[in-house]
Amino acid sequence: MKGYKALAWNAILISLVLLVLPRGIPICTGLAGAGSPMRCHYAYQAEFLVTLLALILAVSLLVLRTTEAQALSGFVILLAGIIIIILPLPWVIGICTHGGACLKTAFFTTIGGSLLSLAGAAIIWLTRKNKEVKQTDEGKPNS
Repeated sequence: MKGYKALAWNAILISLVLLVLPRGIPICTGLAGAGSPMRCHYAYQAEFLVTLLALILAVSLLVLRTTEAQALSGFVILLAGIIIIILPLPWVIGICTHGGACLKTAFFTTIGGSLLSLAGAAIIWLTRKNKEVKQTDEGKPNS
């Protein structure tokens, strides 16, 4: 169970870093035609919402007791990490094509999303493993 709590805290830490990442490595502040923000602005607004969801689910892992709820939260964290990775891609929302700050932020966001996905997958795996161990322990006769 200690590994499970460590994974939950890792997911919380990764989510917090992803939330403040655009503050540390800001995206560009350029404007597109007609004075509206560029695509990168909208991409990182979506990133913020998905990361906030991942943070809420990661915190909930500290209080969830059933293995089904823990596995489901791990699965949604895994999906949130994948969404964080693909949002800056041009076929989803995309970022500026002129390079610079947006590409740096996208690079670190991709790393954070990958780590969040790995944490979610590890939570699913560990929850399933603990469930199997629990089932085999319940099946053994008492000595």
